[in-house]
Amino acid sequence: MKYAVKLVSVFALVLCLATPVMAKTPADKLARGIANVATGLLEVPQTIGQEWKESNNAAVGIFAGFFKGMVQGVIRTASGLWDVLTFPAAIPKDYEPLYRPDYVFDETEEDKTGSK
Repeated sequence: MKYAVKLVSVFALVLCLATPVMAKTPADKLARGIANVATGLLEVPQTIGQEWKESNNAAVGIFAGFFKGMVQGVIRTASGLWDVLTFPAAIPKDYEPLYRPDYVFDETEEDKTGSK
């Protein structure tokens, strides 16, 4: 009996740790929308850091990153608000986000490959 309990526990643990492979759902869209509304302005410090690193100049990074980050933050927040308001509908197709990447600190394919 103890062996069966251990086996079921390990099986349950493996299932919980597995990443589900499925289509996006309205709940995913709602969660993404809430997260993007709440964290949209975090685009500012992230973009300052990116611009600083790319330009190797603190002044350029802070100045350009601030304004670029503000624009991206407004876009991300608006996209999140859109997701919250339209989460029951599959608009755009398959509950995809309007703005990529899905969340503030996610990497884009461009970031992963290093190409522009």
